[in-house]
Amino acid sequence: MNQMLRGLRLVLSTSVRASPRLALLSLTETASRVLTAAAPLFIGIFAAGAIDRDTRQLLLAAAALVGSTALSNVLQTIGTNARVALMEQVGFVFDVKIVELTAGIPTLDHLETADYLDRMQMLRDQDGILGSSLNILINTVNSLVYAASILLVAVSADWRLLILAALGVPRLLTTRWSMRWGTVAEERSAAPSRLTRHLIDLTTSADAGAETRVFGLQRHLEQRVREAARAWRAPGVRASAQNAGLAAAVSGLFFGSAVTLLAWMTHDAIAGSVSVQSLVVAFGVVSGLERVSGIVSFAVQDIARVVRNTSRFLWLQDYAADVDEAHRGELEPPTQLKTGIRLEGLGFRYPGADRDSITDVDLELPAGSVVALVGENGAGKSTLVKLLAGLYQPTRGRILLDGTDLTDYNLTAWRARMSGAFQDYPTFELAAGEVVGVGDLDGVDDDVRIHQALRDGAAEDVLRALPDGLSTQLGTTWTGGVDLSGGQWQRLALSRGMMRPHPLLLVLDEPTSALDAATEHNLFERYAAAARQAGWRGAVTVLVTHRFSTVAAADLVVVLDQGKIVEVGHHADLVANAGHYAELYELQARGYR
Repeated sequence: MNQMLRGLRLVLSTSVRASPRLALLSLTETASRVLTAAAPLFIGIFAAGAIDRDTRQLLLAAAALVGSTALSNVLQTIGTNARVALMEQVGFVFDVKIVELTAGIPTLDHLETADYLDRMQMLRDQDGILGSSLNILINTVNSLVYAASILLVAVSADWRLLILAALGVPRLLTTRWSMRWGTVAEERSAAPSRLTRHLIDLTTSADAGAETRVFGLQRHLEQRVREAARAWRAPGVRASAQNAGLAAAVSGLFFGSAVTLLAWMTHDAIAGSVSVQSLVVAFGVVSGLERVSGIVSFAVQDIARVVRNTSRFLWLQDYAADVDEAHRGELEPPTQLKTGIRLEGLGFRYPGADRDSITDVDLELPAGSVVALVGENGAGKSTLVKLLAGLYQPTRGRILLDGTDLTDYNLTAWRARMSGAFQDYPTFELAAGEVVGVGDLDGVDDDVRIHQALRDGAAEDVLRALPDGLSTQLGTTWTGGVDLSGGQWQRLALSRGMMRPHPLLLVLDEPTSALDAATEHNLFERYAAAARQAGWRGAVTVLVTHRFSTVAAADLVVVLDQGKIVEVGHHADLVANAGHYAELYELQARGYR
């Protein structure tokens, strides 16, 4: 009940804030429903006047019918136009809010959680419900007002018409079945919906285009899309069929009874015990009475749909607030590190995984040091880097900056003190200067700093190849856009990571995998020398790489295996120890002989 009230309050407050005038005008249609429901009453009065040859009654009834119909149409037009306009505005408000909430979550682990992604898919699939929530609520009120008006008109004609209204009770009692069918359909459709969209992206994206054509996957993907789309839509179709069958059964019962009841009333009218006016009204309200149970049932279902979708929005809002609260430290991070960064009993498990990706890691990253993380694929190197950046929340243990828990610091401020180049880098299709400059928004328009970052990222030759220099539009999907190779995009990403001056933590997660070994080695030696020159700040540089020759310049080499630290030391010492590191180093060295 509390969640329902929160949802309804959210809809009303959002709609009124979007446009108070349109929200008020939307209610005018409710009055039109009362006038529409009164039409059979006026027709009955008109018929009675015709039989009695009462000219005054005929004129009054005709005037009432025409006037009410005209006024109803005017009010309905005003209300409908206002609701359509308001629906667009409210939908835009919700869309913007969803983007703000999802983009504002400070961590990334939720983006790799099936439950979160399924919930978000349900929110996307039903996103039109949020925008039209007030419209649905007003429709519900209008329908209920109409139903109440029809019942009043029916009672005024003959009490026996209430029997027809009572026949709608079974439909009301089975409404909970329809609600359950709808909920189950939405939940079962979430994962197939995500799969369908993913497969469609594969068939339309340039990145996947080469493999789909070389391997002849077009027909296979088409079949997979059809299967996924069927699985996506099947639960909704099944729920619709179930509801249609239920409605048909109830309608059959109603109209069978209605024929009997109207025959009874006609017999009484012929006998003179029922007036012609009552009989005409009865015939006029039969279809309306049949809709009463459906109106109430659909009203309950519509309210349930609004509540379900507002609950999902509120869930996202609460989730974002909880994550933000967990990372809302009050301390400002230091401007320099004195002792360094310490990891104590650090563990991390991805949601839904059956084992840890990082297990019981105890590690000291001394201030001013250059640290290399090495290990085979899946050893936990990138996970450890994201934990240091605060992108993941540790499952166990803690990260200390100069002895203070990282969670005590303001996470946004901590990230402003760090920089990096990550393994999974985005390809921003913007002007080349902006692609690099966004690494530090304060210098996004500073060409001098951007050129320096390009030199630091070994990307000067990429700039020279661009026809308009820093002003070149990147990405062939744009008019005049220039395409880049994977290595060129990666070097721009690396340069972007070089934009921030004097970061306390610089993480380089496989930043040069597209470069040859010699270039990567020279580049890293340059970073190591620069880091040591800035040692007075205590800055820590962390490099993740598969090339063991590169790490020789590091002050500390950390060897990871299956999420655990198995060796720590200097390159030469680890080779001399003939352990896991030496074995991996020798295996790689053979490839270059």
